[in-house]
Amino acid sequence: MTPTEIFRRTAMGRGLADIRQVTITDGPGASGRLIEVRTPSGLCADIALDRGGDLLRLSYKGAEIGWHSNTLAPCPWPDSEAEHGLGFLRGFDGFMVTCGLDHHGVPTETPADDFLYPLRDNNVHPLHGRIAAQKAEVLEKQIDWDNGVICIKLRIQQASVFGENLELLRTYRFSLSAAEITIADHVTNRGFRPVRHGILYHFNAGYPFLNAQSSLTGDCWPLRDQLDASGAEPSEDHVEVVQACAAPQDGHIGLTNGAGCTLSIQFDPDTLPVTALWQAFQSGTFALGLEPQTDLNDKKQSHLVAGAQRDYYLTVSVSGP
Repeated sequence: MTPTEIFRRTAMGRGLADIRQVTITDGPGASGRLIEVRTPSGLCADIALDRGGDLLRLSYKGAEIGWHSNTLAPCPWPDSEAEHGLGFLRGFDGFMVTCGLDHHGVPTETPADDFLYPLRDNNVHPLHGRIAAQKAEVLEKQIDWDNGVICIKLRIQQASVFGENLELLRTYRFSLSAAEITIADHVTNRGFRPVRHGILYHFNAGYPFLNAQSSLTGDCWPLRDQLDASGAEPSEDHVEVVQACAAPQDGHIGLTNGAGCTLSIQFDPDTLPVTALWQAFQSGTFALGLEPQTDLNDKKQSHLVAGAQRDYYLTVSVSGP
Protein backbone atom coordinates (compact mmCIF):
# COMPACT_ATOMS: atom_id res chain seq x y z
CA MET A 1 0.00 0.00 0.00
CA THR A 2 1.03 3.61 -0.50
CA PRO A 3 1.64 5.77 2.58
CA THR A 4 -1.72 7.48 2.02
CA GLU A 5 -3.51 4.11 1.94
CA ILE A 6 -1.74 3.07 5.14
CA PHE A 7 -2.62 6.34 6.89
CA ARG A 8 -6.30 5.85 5.99
CA ARG A 9 -6.22 2.71 8.09
CA THR A 10 -3.93 3.70 10.97
CA ALA A 11 -2.92 7.26 11.95
CA MET A 12 0.63 7.98 10.79
CA GLY A 13 1.08 4.24 10.27
CA ARG A 14 1.50 3.63 13.99
CA GLY A 15 -0.41 0.35 13.82
CA LEU A 16 2.49 -0.98 11.75
CA ALA A 17 5.58 0.89 12.89
CA ASP A 18 6.63 3.47 15.44
CA ILE A 19 9.64 5.41 16.64
CA ARG A 20 9.87 7.46 19.81
CA GLN A 21 12.50 8.90 22.13
CA VAL A 22 12.05 8.20 25.84
CA THR A 23 13.97 8.72 29.07
CA ILE A 24 14.35 6.01 31.73
CA THR A 25 13.17 7.26 35.13
CA ASP A 26 14.04 4.41 37.52
CA GLY A 27 16.78 1.94 38.37
CA PRO A 28 20.47 1.89 37.33
CA GLY A 29 19.59 3.27 33.88
CA ALA A 30 17.73 6.31 35.23
CA SER A 31 18.20 9.44 33.06
CA GLY A 32 19.34 7.33 30.11
CA ARG A 33 17.82 8.22 26.73
CA LEU A 34 16.47 5.57 24.40
CA ILE A 35 15.05 5.57 20.90
CA GLU A 36 12.48 2.79 20.72
CA VAL A 37 11.85 1.31 17.27
CA ARG A 38 9.05 -1.03 16.20
CA THR A 39 8.71 -2.40 12.65
CA PRO A 40 5.90 -4.25 10.80
CA SER A 41 7.98 -7.44 10.68
CA GLY A 42 7.92 -7.81 14.46
CA LEU A 43 11.43 -6.45 15.01
CA CYS A 44 11.80 -4.16 18.04
CA ALA A 45 14.94 -2.37 19.17
CA ASP A 46 16.15 0.09 21.81
CA ILE A 47 18.96 2.42 20.77
CA ALA A 48 20.79 3.65 23.87
CA LEU A 49 21.79 7.26 23.16
CA ASP A 50 23.95 7.54 26.28
CA ARG A 51 25.73 4.27 25.56
CA GLY A 52 27.48 5.04 22.28
CA GLY A 53 24.26 4.95 20.26
CA ASP A 54 24.33 1.13 20.44
CA LEU A 55 21.50 -1.40 20.23
CA LEU A 56 20.72 -2.14 23.85
CA ARG A 57 17.81 -4.43 23.00
CA LEU A 58 16.71 -6.49 20.00
CA SER A 59 13.63 -8.70 19.91
CA TYR A 60 11.68 -10.48 17.18
CA LYS A 61 7.96 -11.18 17.41
CA GLY A 62 8.09 -10.68 21.17
CA ALA A 63 11.07 -12.97 21.82
CA GLU A 64 14.41 -11.56 22.94
CA ILE A 65 17.39 -12.06 20.63
CA GLY A 66 19.93 -9.99 22.53
CA TRP A 67 21.72 -10.44 25.81
CA HIS A 68 20.87 -8.71 29.09
CA SER A 69 23.51 -8.59 31.84
CA ASN A 70 23.29 -8.15 35.59
CA THR A 71 24.62 -4.58 35.31
CA LEU A 72 21.16 -3.43 34.09
CA ALA A 73 22.68 -0.94 31.63
CA PRO A 74 23.63 1.80 34.13
CA CYS A 75 23.65 5.45 33.11
CA PRO A 76 26.21 6.85 33.06
CA TRP A 77 28.51 3.92 32.34
CA PRO A 78 30.83 3.44 35.36
CA ASP A 79 34.45 4.50 35.00
CA SER A 80 36.04 2.27 32.37
CA GLU A 81 39.51 3.18 33.67
CA ALA A 82 38.84 1.59 37.07
CA GLU A 83 39.93 -1.88 38.21
CA HIS A 84 43.11 -1.83 36.10
CA GLY A 85 41.11 -1.11 32.95
CA LEU A 86 38.32 -3.63 33.59
CA GLY A 87 35.72 -1.03 34.62
CA PHE A 88 34.02 -1.68 31.26
CA LEU A 89 32.52 -4.82 32.83
CA ARG A 90 30.56 -2.67 35.33
CA GLY A 91 28.42 -1.39 32.46
CA PHE A 92 28.67 -4.11 29.80
CA ASP A 93 25.15 -4.96 28.56
CA GLY A 94 23.08 -5.25 25.43
CA PHE A 95 22.76 -6.78 21.97
CA MET A 96 25.32 -4.60 20.13
CA VAL A 97 28.18 -2.90 21.93
CA THR A 98 30.66 -0.93 19.83
CA CYS A 99 34.26 -1.18 21.00
CA GLY A 100 36.84 1.42 19.95
CA LEU A 101 37.50 3.91 18.51
CA ASP A 102 41.23 3.70 19.22
CA HIS A 103 41.32 0.29 20.87
CA HIS A 104 39.46 -2.98 21.33
CA GLY A 105 40.42 -6.05 23.31
CA VAL A 106 42.21 -6.42 26.63
CA PRO A 107 43.57 -3.39 28.53
CA THR A 108 46.91 -2.23 27.21
CA GLU A 109 49.21 0.74 26.70
CA THR A 110 50.61 2.11 23.47
CA PRO A 111 53.18 4.85 22.75
CA ALA A 112 51.80 8.40 22.81
CA ASP A 113 54.56 9.97 20.70
CA ASP A 114 52.12 11.17 18.00
CA PHE A 115 50.38 13.57 20.40
CA LEU A 116 53.55 15.55 21.31
CA TYR A 117 52.43 16.03 24.92
CA PRO A 118 55.37 15.83 27.37
CA LEU A 119 53.29 14.61 30.33
CA ARG A 120 51.94 11.58 28.45
CA ASP A 121 54.44 8.87 27.60
CA ASN A 122 51.84 6.20 26.87
CA ASN A 123 48.18 5.97 25.90
CA VAL A 124 46.26 3.88 28.42
CA HIS A 125 43.53 1.79 26.80
CA PRO A 126 40.87 0.17 29.02
CA LEU A 127 39.10 -3.03 28.02
CA HIS A 128 37.38 -2.47 24.63
CA GLY A 129 38.08 1.26 24.56
CA ARG A 130 35.80 4.17 25.44
CA ILE A 131 33.30 4.82 22.65
CA ALA A 132 30.51 2.67 24.14
CA ALA A 133 30.26 5.03 27.12
CA GLN A 134 29.96 8.25 25.09
CA LYS A 135 26.73 10.18 24.55
CA ALA A 136 25.14 10.41 21.11
CA GLU A 137 23.66 13.48 19.47
CA VAL A 138 20.52 12.78 17.42
CA LEU A 139 20.81 14.30 13.95
CA GLU A 140 17.73 12.70 12.39
CA LYS A 141 14.97 10.23 13.23
CA GLN A 142 12.02 9.57 10.96
CA ILE A 143 9.80 6.93 9.42
CA ASP A 144 10.28 7.24 5.67
CA TRP A 145 7.22 5.46 4.31
CA ASP A 146 8.02 6.42 0.72
CA ASN A 147 11.36 4.58 0.82
CA GLY A 148 10.27 1.88 3.27
CA VAL A 149 12.75 2.56 6.09
CA ILE A 150 13.03 3.99 9.57
CA CYS A 151 16.13 6.21 9.49
CA ILE A 152 18.10 7.31 12.56
CA LYS A 153 21.31 9.34 12.31
CA LEU A 154 23.62 9.91 15.28
CA ARG A 155 26.89 11.63 16.07
CA ILE A 156 29.22 10.30 18.78
CA GLN A 157 32.60 11.78 19.73
CA GLN A 158 35.60 10.35 21.55
CA ALA A 159 38.06 13.08 22.43
CA SER A 160 40.79 14.22 24.80
CA VAL A 161 42.81 17.41 25.11
CA PHE A 162 46.28 16.56 23.74
CA GLY A 163 44.83 13.24 22.63
CA GLU A 164 42.54 11.68 20.07
CA ASN A 165 39.60 13.51 18.49
CA LEU A 166 37.54 10.84 16.74
CA GLU A 167 34.02 11.27 15.39
CA LEU A 168 31.55 8.48 14.66
CA LEU A 169 28.60 9.27 12.42
CA ARG A 170 26.15 6.36 12.60
CA THR A 171 23.10 5.76 10.42
CA TYR A 172 20.57 3.06 11.25
CA ARG A 173 18.05 2.00 8.61
CA PHE A 174 15.31 -0.34 9.79
CA SER A 175 13.45 -1.97 6.91
CA LEU A 176 9.65 -1.64 6.86
CA SER A 177 9.32 -4.79 4.72
CA ALA A 178 11.73 -7.22 6.41
CA ALA A 179 13.29 -7.93 9.81
CA GLU A 180 16.50 -6.19 8.81
CA ILE A 181 18.73 -3.37 10.06
CA THR A 182 21.58 -1.77 8.15
CA ILE A 183 24.27 0.08 10.08
CA ALA A 184 26.52 2.58 8.30
CA ASP A 185 29.36 3.93 10.45
CA HIS A 186 31.61 6.76 9.28
CA VAL A 187 34.70 7.40 11.44
CA THR A 188 36.77 10.58 11.00
CA ASN A 189 39.94 11.78 12.67
CA ARG A 190 38.90 15.35 13.48
CA GLY A 191 42.26 16.13 15.05
CA PHE A 192 45.43 17.43 13.42
CA ARG A 193 47.75 14.61 14.46
CA PRO A 194 47.73 10.92 13.47
CA VAL A 195 45.84 8.62 15.84
CA ARG A 196 45.46 4.92 16.52
CA HIS A 197 42.16 3.46 15.32
CA GLY A 198 40.27 0.23 15.75
CA ILE A 199 36.64 -0.88 15.97
CA LEU A 200 34.90 -4.06 17.06
CA TYR A 201 31.18 -4.84 16.90
CA HIS A 202 30.20 -6.98 19.90
CA PHE A 203 26.92 -8.66 18.87
CA ASN A 204 25.64 -10.56 21.91
CA ALA A 205 22.96 -13.26 21.85
CA GLY A 206 21.22 -14.27 25.06
CA TYR A 207 18.51 -16.57 26.36
CA PRO A 208 15.97 -17.65 25.15
CA PHE A 209 17.43 -17.26 21.66
CA LEU A 210 20.72 -18.71 22.90
CA ASN A 211 20.14 -22.31 24.02
CA ALA A 212 21.59 -25.80 23.89
CA GLN A 213 20.44 -26.23 20.29
CA SER A 214 22.11 -23.04 19.07
CA SER A 215 24.69 -23.38 16.32
CA LEU A 216 26.73 -21.01 14.18
CA THR A 217 25.97 -20.40 10.53
CA GLY A 218 28.34 -19.11 7.88
CA ASP A 219 31.74 -20.13 6.60
CA CYS A 220 33.61 -19.62 9.86
CA TRP A 221 34.64 -23.21 10.46
CA PRO A 222 37.15 -22.81 13.35
CA LEU A 223 34.53 -20.94 15.38
CA ARG A 224 31.74 -23.35 14.43
CA ASP A 225 33.82 -26.30 15.56
CA GLN A 226 34.57 -24.54 18.86
CA LEU A 227 30.88 -23.97 19.64
CA ASP A 228 29.77 -27.40 18.41
CA ALA A 229 32.33 -29.06 20.68
CA SER A 230 31.25 -27.28 23.85
CA GLY A 231 27.54 -26.50 23.34
CA ALA A 232 25.69 -23.54 24.83
CA GLU A 233 24.81 -24.57 28.38
CA PRO A 234 25.16 -22.47 31.54
CA SER A 235 27.61 -23.69 34.17
CA GLU A 236 28.79 -22.21 37.47
CA ASP A 237 32.39 -23.15 36.61
CA HIS A 238 32.52 -21.96 33.00
CA VAL A 239 35.48 -19.74 32.14
CA GLU A 240 34.99 -17.42 29.17
CA VAL A 241 36.54 -18.45 25.87
CA VAL A 242 37.48 -16.01 23.12
CA GLN A 243 38.63 -17.40 19.79
CA ALA A 244 39.47 -15.31 16.72
CA CYS A 245 40.09 -16.20 13.10
CA ALA A 246 40.14 -14.53 9.70
CA ALA A 247 36.72 -13.19 8.71
CA PRO A 248 34.76 -15.47 6.35
CA GLN A 249 35.31 -14.52 2.73
CA ASP A 250 31.60 -13.87 2.19
CA GLY A 251 31.45 -11.63 5.27
CA HIS A 252 28.63 -13.58 6.87
CA ILE A 253 28.26 -15.05 10.32
CA GLY A 254 25.11 -15.99 12.18
CA LEU A 255 23.44 -18.04 14.84
CA THR A 256 20.40 -20.30 14.73
CA ASN A 257 18.49 -21.39 17.83
CA GLY A 258 17.41 -24.83 16.69
CA ALA A 259 13.75 -23.79 16.42
CA GLY A 260 13.97 -22.19 12.99
CA CYS A 261 14.96 -18.67 14.11
CA THR A 262 18.23 -17.32 12.73
CA LEU A 263 20.28 -14.20 13.43
CA SER A 264 22.47 -13.16 10.49
CA ILE A 265 25.22 -10.53 10.38
CA GLN A 266 26.65 -9.41 7.05
CA PHE A 267 29.73 -7.19 6.77
CA ASP A 268 32.67 -6.31 4.56
CA PRO A 269 35.60 -8.63 5.37
CA ASP A 270 38.06 -6.17 3.80
CA THR A 271 37.27 -3.49 6.41
CA LEU A 272 36.54 -5.96 9.24
CA PRO A 273 39.06 -8.73 8.50
CA VAL A 274 38.89 -10.55 11.86
CA THR A 275 35.95 -12.38 13.46
CA ALA A 276 35.91 -13.58 17.06
CA LEU A 277 33.56 -15.77 19.06
CA TRP A 278 32.99 -14.93 22.74
CA GLN A 279 31.59 -17.80 24.79
CA ALA A 280 30.57 -16.63 28.25
CA PHE A 281 28.41 -19.47 29.54
CA GLN A 282 28.93 -18.91 33.26
CA SER A 283 25.59 -19.14 35.07
CA GLY A 284 23.99 -15.73 35.45
CA THR A 285 25.91 -14.37 32.45
CA PHE A 286 25.22 -16.91 29.66
CA ALA A 287 26.06 -14.97 26.51
CA LEU A 288 27.49 -15.67 23.08
CA GLY A 289 29.22 -12.85 21.22
CA LEU A 290 29.84 -12.60 17.47
CA GLU A 291 32.58 -10.01 16.90
CA PRO A 292 33.52 -8.62 13.46
CA GLN A 293 36.49 -6.32 13.97
CA THR A 294 39.50 -4.50 12.56
CA ASP A 295 43.03 -5.85 12.86
CA LEU A 296 44.98 -3.77 15.38
CA ASN A 297 48.18 -5.49 14.22
CA ASP A 298 47.78 -4.07 10.72
CA LYS A 299 49.66 -0.77 10.88
CA LYS A 300 47.92 0.62 7.81
CA GLN A 301 44.43 -0.18 9.08
CA SER A 302 45.05 0.75 12.72
CA HIS A 303 46.09 4.38 12.14
CA LEU A 304 44.31 7.46 10.83
CA VAL A 305 46.22 10.52 9.68
CA ALA A 306 44.67 13.94 10.28
CA GLY A 307 41.33 14.21 8.48
CA ALA A 308 41.30 10.56 7.39
CA GLN A 309 38.05 8.63 7.31
CA ARG A 310 36.88 5.01 7.49
CA ASP A 311 33.52 3.51 6.58
CA TYR A 312 31.94 0.35 7.99
CA TYR A 313 28.72 -1.25 6.77
CA LEU A 314 26.84 -4.09 8.46
CA THR A 315 23.44 -5.68 8.01
CA VAL A 316 21.66 -7.45 10.86
CA SER A 317 18.66 -9.60 10.00
CA VAL A 318 16.42 -12.07 11.80
CA SER A 319 14.34 -14.78 10.13
CA GLY A 320 12.14 -17.53 11.40
CA PRO A 321 8.65 -18.53 12.37
